[in-house]
Amino acid sequence: MLKVENLTMVARETLLEGMNAEFVGGYAYGIVATNGSGKTTLLRILAGLTKAQSGSVYLTDNGKRLDLITTRKKLFYYETSDWLDGHLSGLDYLEFVNSGWADNNGNIDEIIQYWDLAEFVKLPIRKYSLGMKQKIILAMYAVSDTDYWLMDEPMNGLDEANQKRFIKSIDKARKQGKCIVFSLHQNDVLHNISDRVHYIANKKWSDTNNETAKIIL
Repeated sequence: MLKVENLTMVARETLLEGMNAEFVGGYAYGIVATNGSGKTTLLRILAGLTKAQSGSVYLTDNGKRLDLITTRKKLFYYETSDWLDGHLSGLDYLEFVNSGWADNNGNIDEIIQYWDLAEFVKLPIRKYSLGMKQKIILAMYAVSDTDYWLMDEPMNGLDEANQKRFIKSIDKARKQGKCIVFSLHQNDVLHNISDRVHYIANKKWSDTNNETAKIIL
């Protein structure tokens, strides 16, 4: 379980006050907010890349709080294709993630085939289109085989066929017990695959009613 207690986020101004939530395996959670309202900042805090002004975020297993080393192995977050080094290939990234998070247990060949990457995966990323870069990022999540996926606008740059691939991959991951948390737009198709949709508005955290997901507000 990914647990949030009394979280407050501040940038130039307060973005979110007193957020309490639990994100559990087997469910997909969408986060909606206007630009500048804190979606990406919240994902960075959940991933441990940014420190909140107050409150805490941590993982638990059977009620036990996990140590930082264990946590790193259970969670994966790759914010944007801007993070990719154009001199490296997609395969370089897949092999790195497979080694660092999945202890070389991820089936890279199967994931390359699923995402239709074979034609360009060995090319330097500077030659990739935006959609190609996004497919590599999504393949990295699959290769990581982590329990928690934190995703910032994961369908950015994908055409219709690859959007359908992504939705299918999320359904499979959810059935495997993974917890997926992603940001989305107000009218995004991802609403349809979210077990629960949350909103950041007026510095508050709220959600839609859905009995299938466990959340404390």
